[in-house]
Amino acid sequence: MPVQKLKVQDLSIDTELLPKIESTADVLRTQSFIGRDRAVKALLFGLEMERDGYNIFVVGHSRTGRKTFTKHFVQEYSQKKPVPPDVGYVADFEDPQHAKVIFFPAGKGVDFKKDLEKVVESLTDRLSKVFEGEDYKARRRQLDEEFQAAQERYTNELIEKAKALGFAIKISSTGVNYYPLKDGKILSEQEFEALSDEEKRVYQESSKKVELLIEAAIENVRKLEAHYKEQVRDLNRYALLFATEELFSSLEKKYPYSDVREFIHRIKEDLVDKVSSAKKISDLEFYFRRAYNVNIIVDNSGTNAAPVVFEDTPTYHNLFGKIEYIEREGMLYTDYAMIRPGSIHKANGGYLIIDAYELLVHPFVWDRLKKVLMAKSVEIENLDTAYGYSTIATLKTDPIPLKLKVILIGTPDVYELLYDYDPDFEKLFKVKVEMDWELDADVNTVNDLVSFIADYVKEAELLPIKRSALEKILWYSFRLSGDRRKLSMKLGSIIDLLEEANFYAGKRDAKYIEKADVIKALYERENRLQLVVEKYDEMFKTGELMIDVSGKVVGQVNGLTVVNFGDFEFGLPVKITAKTYLGTSGILDIQREADLSGQIHSKAVMILTGYLGSKYARKVPFSIGVSISFEQVYGYVEGDSASLAEVLAIISAISKIPLKQSIAVTGSINQHGHVQPVGGVNEKVEGFFRICKLKGLTGDQGVIIPRANVKNLVLKDEILEAIQEGKFHIWTVDEVDEALELMTDKKAGKMDKNGNYPKGSVNYYVVEALKRAHEMAEEKKRGRKPKKEK
Repeated sequence: MPVQKLKVQDLSIDTELLPKIESTADVLRTQSFIGRDRAVKALLFGLEMERDGYNIFVVGHSRTGRKTFTKHFVQEYSQKKPVPPDVGYVADFEDPQHAKVIFFPAGKGVDFKKDLEKVVESLTDRLSKVFEGEDYKARRRQLDEEFQAAQERYTNELIEKAKALGFAIKISSTGVNYYPLKDGKILSEQEFEALSDEEKRVYQESSKKVELLIEAAIENVRKLEAHYKEQVRDLNRYALLFATEELFSSLEKKYPYSDVREFIHRIKEDLVDKVSSAKKISDLEFYFRRAYNVNIIVDNSGTNAAPVVFEDTPTYHNLFGKIEYIEREGMLYTDYAMIRPGSIHKANGGYLIIDAYELLVHPFVWDRLKKVLMAKSVEIENLDTAYGYSTIATLKTDPIPLKLKVILIGTPDVYELLYDYDPDFEKLFKVKVEMDWELDADVNTVNDLVSFIADYVKEAELLPIKRSALEKILWYSFRLSGDRRKLSMKLGSIIDLLEEANFYAGKRDAKYIEKADVIKALYERENRLQLVVEKYDEMFKTGELMIDVSGKVVGQVNGLTVVNFGDFEFGLPVKITAKTYLGTSGILDIQREADLSGQIHSKAVMILTGYLGSKYARKVPFSIGVSISFEQVYGYVEGDSASLAEVLAIISAISKIPLKQSIAVTGSINQHGHVQPVGGVNEKVEGFFRICKLKGLTGDQGVIIPRANVKNLVLKDEILEAIQEGKFHIWTVDEVDEALELMTDKKAGKMDKNGNYPKGSVNYYVVEALKRAHEMAEEKKRGRKPKKEK
């Protein structure tokens, strides 16, 4: 197929795909999940699958609306699921270093906490009235007196029985002691030693009986004390029942749940202990307020469906909770009230959405998440305690059963990293949801895009968008996808454009967003990032960067590159030169020799060698040395998109036929000489047009691109106007020879059956040059002086 020069019609987008509306105000149907059929199906499967390990990983490129889509879809789905229970922690009265978990039906936890606080507020007064009343005091005195009387009785009995056996009993704070008596007087050690052996023997035998009496007395007193304490507990229990039964009964009636009943029972038992040992009831007021309370860590009172939690900063403590401490007199102190929940507790019973990259950058989080999901329960413990780095005694919490779906959102790179390097990942995240980055452009999908835009305009309260503005937005979508047949799914970028266009429309007090507002937004966005471009253009203008856009030069061609600064990329022409010489045959890539080229570029140069050898060195060896260079390029060169330009420069250098400098070239080639598509074609075309405009448009300038790249051209209006006016051109080629003819204004020449090219063709001159070079090389080997060319 011959070289084709593109017309404006070949480069226009099909605005007939848009619905017949005046503005987005006319759009009735909305489309929240545009182009997400595959993702919706996969995500729905993951949400409905209740088996272990079927957590979800949503994979998509940046700006494709992964997070928005996932959050909206999961929130819609969660409306069908029940609200999980409230969760709280309370004190363990038997073990101060332990906190017990307690569950409530959704919304009841906070209510119970408030009601319990009211009960505790009135508790001290009620108990004081009962325990400081005359009835209680009288009964307590009676118990005390009975205990003391019985204790004295046991003591007196012991004294009398010991005295009958010849011993005196003395009771002190250290215990019960006994001493030998004679004539009513306690014997000293010397007096006892002075006794006869018979008398000593009698005392020794009697002492054994006294020891038995003492043991029996102590045991009786112990039983007496236990009985006394039990009587006191019964008295206190009765008094507490009288004082608090109404309060606690109302709580149990209002909250008839097993966890509540058990907690209230433990409070009552603890009350008995604390009141029995307290000197004054008022001394217990602070204790009551601190101990008899609930720390509600999950409150679902404001929800009507399963929770959906998006954790945008998944640090260890944000995700798994923590136990706080306070300092008192140089000591760290904590209890159940200082337990703080994490996102995983708030999402329990529902769905937890996490950015996968953020999850991996925070230490220990991924490891702990895996353990929690495998165990299907979660304890609240600090990072240093969980991984054994702390020597401080801390609070132990009851584990909370876990029933939730974890949804990670990340790029393909993050997904592959986890899949390849962590065997647990595949077990825990069995559902992969892939987000497409582009969509086939047809009437239905364009309508869906317009519906999405209209939906966002209404939701974000933007101005309605006119049809002419929608045409430019459609152009922008094609531009983002890099294909006039594909709509971009980088919906985040489209939303940004809507917001910025709305801003400029608002500045002129418009009622609609017009095409001019969209163009203004695009221009201003690019202008904000063009400082580097202006610096390059200034160097082109002053000649510091040398690019010719007119005339013809042997062994020189304008190649096209794309410079990427992350948030902005632009095209930049570069002079590619080739030089020939006798000596070592083959192609010397200066960039590669200087270690300034990547592997793909190196491969492209090797392909050039194969192509040139198969085309021109069939009868004689390739005896010419060729060097190629990207002039004034001091950075890293990568990619194969310059291989068409390089081969043209080499052919020109060998044949001595000059190439047009008014035409820039991009495209990669294979060993057969077929021209293959390249990336960044829009930026490359616009980059050369910018320099031509800077140096002055002549009407001869333009760009050669692969024919397969025509679909990728989504050019700015300025270039389309120049093409329409004949000031700039775009040619497409399929073969190297097509580009060669356009660049030299000569026939390339086709090889005949004898392997010869037509005389006067470019390829003929290349073969002739190789023959001369070979002859000269052979003459040099034989030691003869090469013949001069006539």
